[in-house]
Amino acid sequence: MVVSSRTVPAAPVLVSQWEAVFEEAGLRPRILELADRFPEERSLQVAFSAIEGSDTPLADLLIERPEEILGSGVLAMREMIPVAGPETAGLRLRITGLPTTARRLIRMIREADLNRFVAMDGIVRKATEVRPQIKDAVFACLACGTQIHEVQEDGGVTFREPVECPTAQGGCGKPASRTRFRLMPERSSYIDSQRIEIQENPETLKGGAHPQGLTVLLTEDLTGKVIPGNRVVVNGILKSMQRATASRQGVIRSTTFDLVVLGNSLEYKQQEYDEIAISEEEEALILSFRGDPTIVDKIVLSLAPTIKGLEEEKEAIALQLFGGVEKKHPDGIRVRGDIHVLLVGDPGVAKSQLLRNVADVAPRGIYTSGKGATAAGLTAAAVKDEFAGGRWTLEAGMLVLADGGIAVVDELDKMTPEDRSAMHEVLEQQTVSIAKAGITATLNARCPVLAAANPKWGRFTPDRTISEQIDLPPTLLSRFDVIYSIQDHPEETRDRFLANRILLSHQEGEAREASFGYTPSVASGGAPFSPDMLKKFIAYARRNIRPVLSNDALRTLEDFYVRVRKQGEEPDAPVPITARQLEALVRLSEAAAKARLSPVVSAEDAERAIRIVEGFLKRVSTTDGKLDIDLLSTGVSHSQRERVELLHGIMRGLQEKEETFTLEALKAEAERQGVPPAKTDALFHSLRNQGEVMETRPGRWQLVRF
Repeated sequence: MVVSSRTVPAAPVLVSQWEAVFEEAGLRPRILELADRFPEERSLQVAFSAIEGSDTPLADLLIERPEEILGSGVLAMREMIPVAGPETAGLRLRITGLPTTARRLIRMIREADLNRFVAMDGIVRKATEVRPQIKDAVFACLACGTQIHEVQEDGGVTFREPVECPTAQGGCGKPASRTRFRLMPERSSYIDSQRIEIQENPETLKGGAHPQGLTVLLTEDLTGKVIPGNRVVVNGILKSMQRATASRQGVIRSTTFDLVVLGNSLEYKQQEYDEIAISEEEEALILSFRGDPTIVDKIVLSLAPTIKGLEEEKEAIALQLFGGVEKKHPDGIRVRGDIHVLLVGDPGVAKSQLLRNVADVAPRGIYTSGKGATAAGLTAAAVKDEFAGGRWTLEAGMLVLADGGIAVVDELDKMTPEDRSAMHEVLEQQTVSIAKAGITATLNARCPVLAAANPKWGRFTPDRTISEQIDLPPTLLSRFDVIYSIQDHPEETRDRFLANRILLSHQEGEAREASFGYTPSVASGGAPFSPDMLKKFIAYARRNIRPVLSNDALRTLEDFYVRVRKQGEEPDAPVPITARQLEALVRLSEAAAKARLSPVVSAEDAERAIRIVEGFLKRVSTTDGKLDIDLLSTGVSHSQRERVELLHGIMRGLQEKEETFTLEALKAEAERQGVPPAKTDALFHSLRNQGEVMETRPGRWQLVRF
């Protein structure tokens, strides 16, 4: 460990230095206010820059010798109070905004950082309940009856008991081997204590690295203010604790030590993406695109540029990265601004590659695959952990950790129905409600979800509707704003174009690996933004742009919605769209305005959103050439529901004659009434699987509910 050779001034000198800092920063009135409001308020927050600007040597000492320097600061606070009562002993000094030299990545902490003031950026993964921790234990010596005090170690996990009855406190001086000590809980003093575990932000991990965590001890007024999923900056003193294991020979102490941070202050990240640093030059470059009519197209070109042929899907995903505007109405109703996108496609159409790229480009992207995800891993788990002293704690899952970012879920269809059902609340309410092991909590999961799945039978088939081939429940499908079906149809012109681009990208990759010069072709070149610049562009737009619908955009969306809904007024016509699609149009329009860095949603933004929604509805929600939203919301089209009712009537009529019926008779009567035999066969098997018809004897069927 590196030991500082800096000379520490005497305590009175340090106190006077702190008093000068407080005076220069104008903090004397605040200190007096704290004395009046104690114990409701007890902490004085001081920015490190104020200390450094007033007394640079003191600021340097604060980083190197924090316990000693902070203690002097508290003494200075007490000295500045004219009438110092016993309550002043509870005043605390909190330092925020530590310099970059004191900031550490959790995985980069080393022994040289021990006992220094450090700042760590992370996400809260676990949090225990707030419990009293003994600070000054009072014992009674059973030999002489003297009450003695044993001050406990800050951050210690082991209880310290007296080794003798000290004569300095009026005791008899007998060692613990000759007397016993009884703890007096009612006379001991306590403080509130809570342990949390922070881990590295998921988007900062490289190459599948496992996120590392660190335990933080919070005390007094810092407790009870964070929940799993919060993104925080922890400022505190890094301490070490020796590992110990119990055995028959007694306690065996290890030479390896665990790390714990004694929290001094917490900084909460309220602003989205405020951890992404954007220089003045980069901001000027971003703002130079304001007013560029082709900026959305440039963003789409920059998204996975080597993947060709998915331009429509990329446009929807690009708008998803920017997102709409969250609204909170006066009656308490919250309307999400995040856009959820689902891609269902044939194998080999580069869905997974596209999702991986989006997770890398998104400022806060977290990727997972359906096969490796459970309901607890997606939402939150209640675990019994030694971290909490054997109590139950909440452990945040992927969707909670993605709060404020984007969650990318591949192979959604491979998840079990029980695990997949955990996503319903997240998609609509953007919260995770937990009621496990006596813990009832609601955690935030405010993130858009980008998911991909394969068709039910591995590949789309032309003889069935697309909605029948998406093996996901309608209740889940209806919560996605945009659903694209990607079909792999052989077509010479398109196949030649894609083959050319794929082969050129392989050729360039080989040349790059061989380390000799090559000329970039259109296969990989032409991306207007680099991945890093695209990430900063998105972060800047989400951080600073809050567009408002213009009257022109409002009329454009209104006219489209009314015009399409009018198609459902015809006799026996299906319902084409609902208010859910209208809200999706608003979100996509706002996202298009954000991408243009515009504070106003224009009619062109609304038309772009209409084109996207119309495009995906024609793919996945069309029956006999007409839009039918029931395919997504209920899984059964309007025409299919009518045919089922017709078959029910035919089966009831056949049963009235002979009590049972044959499938051949059903097909013949249905064909006379306009239902093709293939449709009758498919609907009949569906009714059989649902338990609505049963086979009473070979070849004879009967309605269960006649």
